Amino acid sequence: MSGNGKEAVRLCEHIVRQAFGQVVCRVASTLLNRGRLPAPTIARLAGLPRPTTYAALLILIQHDLVQSNGASYKDTGEDEQYEFGVMECMMRLRWGRILAITHEKLDDVALEVVRQLMIYGKLKVPEIIASCGGGHNALRAVAVNDAIITLLRGHFLQPTHPELAILESDQVARRYAAGRRRLVAARGSALLSPQDQSNLNDEAQFEVRQEREGHRDIHRVLIQKAKVEKEKKRRKGKAVEEFDYELKSDIPLRVNYDRYGVLIRNELIVKAAEDRWNKGAGVVMRAILDASLRDTSVLRDDRTHDAVGPVEIMDRIPNTDYPLLLAGLGVSTKTAVSDLVRHYLNLLAGEDQMVGAGGVFLQKEGTTNPGYQVELEAICRRLRETMLTELVRQKLGDKAARVLTVVSKSSKVFETTVRDCAMVPLKEARRLLAELQRLSLVETQEVPKTGAKSRMGLPSSMEYHLWAVDLPRVYGVLLTGVYKTLGNVMQRKAKEVERRKLPLAREARVLGQEGGRGLLQLKDQEDLADLDDALNKLSLAETRSELVVFILRDLPGWPGQR
Repeated sequence: MSGNGKEAVRLCEHIVRQAFGQVVCRVASTLLNRGRLPAPTIARLAGLPRPTTYAALLILIQHDLVQSNGASYKDTGEDEQYEFGVMECMMRLRWGRILAITHEKLDDVALEVVRQLMIYGKLKVPEIIASCGGGHNALRAVAVNDAIITLLRGHFLQPTHPELAILESDQVARRYAAGRRRLVAARGSALLSPQDQSNLNDEAQFEVRQEREGHRDIHRVLIQKAKVEKEKKRRKGKAVEEFDYELKSDIPLRVNYDRYGVLIRNELIVKAAEDRWNKGAGVVMRAILDASLRDTSVLRDDRTHDAVGPVEIMDRIPNTDYPLLLAGLGVSTKTAVSDLVRHYLNLLAGEDQMVGAGGVFLQKEGTTNPGYQVELEAICRRLRETMLTELVRQKLGDKAARVLTVVSKSSKVFETTVRDCAMVPLKEARRLLAELQRLSLVETQEVPKTGAKSRMGLPSSMEYHLWAVDLPRVYGVLLTGVYKTLGNVMQRKAKEVERRKLPLAREARVLGQEGGRGLLQLKDQEDLADLDDALNKLSLAETRSELVVFILRDLPGWPGQR
């Protein structure tokens, strides 16, 4: 969906340089620009000694930025080769949002656990406790241990395994080759039909995917033990079972970016419901998404797994949000909350026959006791289209946004159709189409129609031009532009810090003293204040640009893919 283009490579180089320094960046840059390479070749191309190159590769592997083909681990006799993970590197731009979600959902101890995993990469439970200050503090160690258990149960963390450091494509290729050898031996012939080869490939991909999911299973590190108290609470004659949890100390953990992606996606859907209807619809949408969240929920889901009933939805709505439900409908203050929620559910499911261009948010199942599922893929597809339209509107104006909408809704369209549907003069439509084509947002196709030309008295050399939008290509172009913007922002931040090296060095000397920055000269204080203001503005631009990347690249519903 977003290949390793020039701007993506440049952005990753800035990220690695900012995080690990110039030496590690030289190794990463070699892999980014040259592709998969063995360690001796990396050392030669990067111009570094082999021990330095090996140390840099270890750092990158520790942070899951580099994977290998697993030749030495699997003992295949091949050379060990390494490949840089571009998507994993770009996830580091989402760290600020991840920490904010952790602080909102959990507490400060859990926030510190996630921060330490971001700083050091994969860590085992004793290492996490020691890095969080629990090495010589028993109470702190217990608090960190409980925070790790909470993060694992919420799937904010996940265990890892050496197999996960091997490229999935190489694992599939080895599994396919082994299956092919077994099939050839069973049949006694090396000639396999295309159907057999397709089945072997699908089977290999399924087996590798299942194994990797098993390595990420939280029960590998989280031990669940039943706890029966002396005074058992009973409900309908049955004892309420509670559990104690323990952690294995020999399995490393890492941050589960996919679960945080699910939460970011849910917030975007809530905001979309608020923008289309009102805050009351957003409250109901948030309750549905919270009730639909499961341990198996992933970012690529096309819809929520299980249907959720109105009663479960109402239980998720806090009492403080009831006034928003009432204000959004303008009904009597004596209306029951259940009736308000059902009315919002009818709106979100499109049962009011007022669906319009926005489509429905929910799919209703059943009539007597209905359940609702969220149409995640359809909503995310509309979010992506809305993002495209808004970007065009900001750059070229409302008329260009209308023209692009007309072209994108049609397979191929004439200029006259654009003129009529977008309600702009033909001359203006042609100018806007040329502007959109210059930005690589639309494309033309020449279709000669000899019979029509002869009937209209036109020369046979004249051709018709059809306009169309290739959405995957358009989103790729937009992603490239956002990557360039992010790279420029990171480069500007580095320049701002470089310009004020001396004031920063003086500040570092007085930070431990009483008075802090106030002990510096007035000029240094002004320079540092300007630096803080510039960095805050650049960080805000970086966060907003990263959210655009998340909408365009990571949400489900990418055109032409299932």
